[in-house]
Amino acid sequence: MAFLLGVPSGHGQGLDTSSGQQSDPAALVDREQQLLSQYRDLEKTFLRLADLLAASDPRRAAVLRSVFEQARDQEVGGRLDTIVQLLEKGQFLKAGTTQASAIEQLRELLTLLESGDSDRHLANSKEEVRQYLARVSKLIAKQRDIEGSTEAGAKEAQLIERQDALASETEDLSRDIGGFAKRMEIRDAAGEPAGTKKNAQDAAADPATDAAQPPEQPGKGKEGAADDKPPSADGGKPGEKGEPADPTSDPSSKEADSEGGSTQPSKGGEQGEEKGGGAAEDEKGGEQPEGDDESSRAERTKKRLEAATERMRKAEGEIEKAKRRSARQEQEKAIEELETARAELEEILRQMREQEVERLLVQLETRLRAMLRAEKAVLTAAEKLAGEPVADRERERQLESARLGREQTAIGTEAVKALTLVRDDGSAVAIPEALEQVRDDSNQAAARLGRGDVGGTTRGLVQDIVANLEEMIGALEKAQRDQQARQKGAAGGRPAEPGEQPLVDKLSELKMIRSLQMRVNTRTRRFAQVLGEGAEQAEEPELLDAVRRLSDRQRKIERAAHDIVSGLTE
Repeated sequence: MAFLLGVPSGHGQGLDTSSGQQSDPAALVDREQQLLSQYRDLEKTFLRLADLLAASDPRRAAVLRSVFEQARDQEVGGRLDTIVQLLEKGQFLKAGTTQASAIEQLRELLTLLESGDSDRHLANSKEEVRQYLARVSKLIAKQRDIEGSTEAGAKEAQLIERQDALASETEDLSRDIGGFAKRMEIRDAAGEPAGTKKNAQDAAADPATDAAQPPEQPGKGKEGAADDKPPSADGGKPGEKGEPADPTSDPSSKEADSEGGSTQPSKGGEQGEEKGGGAAEDEKGGEQPEGDDESSRAERTKKRLEAATERMRKAEGEIEKAKRRSARQEQEKAIEELETARAELEEILRQMREQEVERLLVQLETRLRAMLRAEKAVLTAAEKLAGEPVADRERERQLESARLGREQTAIGTEAVKALTLVRDDGSAVAIPEALEQVRDDSNQAAARLGRGDVGGTTRGLVQDIVANLEEMIGALEKAQRDQQARQKGAAGGRPAEPGEQPLVDKLSELKMIRSLQMRVNTRTRRFAQVLGEGAEQAEEPELLDAVRRLSDRQRKIERAAHDIVSGLTE
């Protein structure tokens, strides 16, 4: 798919008729036909891969089928075929326009394909939002600095230069977040029915349809669509677009006119403008996008940044007129818009973390429950073997114990995978420590079972693993209940707690640490009893090694408890 995106781009350059250096028409037709053939093969591959992955990876299979349906709905293949026909007729300008539309459709298909790897994309999107947050915070700091310089009486030329540069920087960020909002919207649309997506995409992809729409509702025009249209598309209607209809321009001009005289009337006007400024901006830019999903919030962030840019431009104009008080008022409003944009980005980040935690909790619980079932089966079989007379079926006992050892090794491998998931998240302390103990105990139990040892020490290790897994599953279940309660609270308007949401809360972590400590205490007493009874000489090295490992475990528990209490994971 990425290769297909690269080829049309090259064609678009080859069809640059304005430069007078067109590529050979026959070569262009041949390359476009090759591209069409590759695309047809790719369409067939989607269905074949979906059938192959239906059993092993149903989520990925569903994504592939969705891509196939969207490609058919958009008639991407037919569009590529049209490009070939236009090139054969020598209609290079039309072919180039059609190619641009085809590239956009291929990009949407690529985004939909990549959405199957949701974990990776969620992490990438979180990092992207963090970068946007950092940029907004820098903009706020710079605007506050410029406002302070304006109040302190800095030179007008320097203020104008700094304000202009900051407005351009804000405009760039608004454009970047607009692209992010569109990508999120496409990704969200991947879960919608094909017909719904088709209608929305047809409306967005056909500029002729948009141009044919009469401007029946000037108060509800969408800002994104309006920005893309040339000025002539408005039909030159006064009061809909352009500066004369700016709802904030009249109060500013009145304020400027009255600045040299009595300030009381203008002060009242300023207060009215300040209170109603947000509504005026919303009215000018169209209705704010509704919804609490990431794409809607990103679109609102974009609009706030656009409003902040406009305030900065107005402040720049007021500085040029030597009206610093008016300039400072515009600068303060720009800061308010930036603060609102930052709040929206913080909420997007919180929602993404919520999704990440929810997904990780489900993955961990599913894995740990499977491990618990397997571990209980090993414990039951080991107790059964231990209850049989040693003289009976010695060979069968050895084979069965070896089989249990292999199953125990597999459980240890699953513990390593779960440990990787938790460490990658990095917000929990007790769960990684508990999983490390499960892994170490599994290795010890597997080694003992492999040599036919189903004695009390071996069974004690297996029992500790079972207890450890049950403790972790209980903590994960509580975390999921807390997650649902938080979501209900957010829906009811309760503000979210500050900071990044941890995988499990601190109380659950401390309870788990207590359980780990109790198991260390129990095992210490068990080893003391074995040593007190006088173990055989052959078993002493292994027992002493186990005591050393227990000492290391005690140190790790102490460090984990210290990290939780100190808040080092927050």
